[in-house]
Amino acid sequence: MASTFQQRYLATYRWMLLGRVLEDRIASLYRSGGAIVGGVYLGRGQEAFSAALGASLAHGDVFGPLIRDMAGRLAFGEPLLDPVRTYLGSALGPMRGRDGNIHRGRPAAGMPAMISHLGSLVSVVSGMLMARRMQGKAPCVGASSIGDGGTSTGAFHEALNMAAVEKLPLVIAVANNQYAYSTPVSKQYACADLVDRAVGYGVGGYSIDGTD
Repeated sequence: MASTFQQRYLATYRWMLLGRVLEDRIASLYRSGGAIVGGVYLGRGQEAFSAALGASLAHGDVFGPLIRDMAGRLAFGEPLLDPVRTYLGSALGPMRGRDGNIHRGRPAAGMPAMISHLGSLVSVVSGMLMARRMQGKAPCVGASSIGDGGTSTGAFHEALNMAAVEKLPLVIAVANNQYAYSTPVSKQYACADLVDRAVGYGVGGYSIDGTD
């Protein structure tokens, strides 16, 4: 019988594969023209990083996914029809066809809608954790992903600083792909490793291979 670790391993791989196949189909529709309005941004190569985060959360937790987090969204429990309906502008989707195809979410289910101003979503997740604490609700974990460039924003600093001071159960996964659009990491921060920033906030930081 497979161990619990093996079961989680296989389940996470399933979400990676499903995210890749779904996005490949969406990209094909986009290239064919007409079916999808707006941009399509793929998480190709980032599935392991994303799915591992979404699969590590439990029902009742909070997940703030970003633009390339299809695998993580599915692993967290997003219905498969949600991205399809949103990309096709269907009124049956979670945003009722009234928002951009990537700005979808279900806040009542613990998944706020994605915000293009990337650092801002960390603030939203921190705020949701604070709200639950003030309401006396059962403790939960909040998580969000962000890119290396997003960590240079003021919103990221404010959110992480508040989370550290309030000791919020917040996990931030940073996908460091060495560039923020065209800006290399050498122009973004002076520390040897981005994870070194965690010490300044008084929080734990870990550097791992996000493709393993």
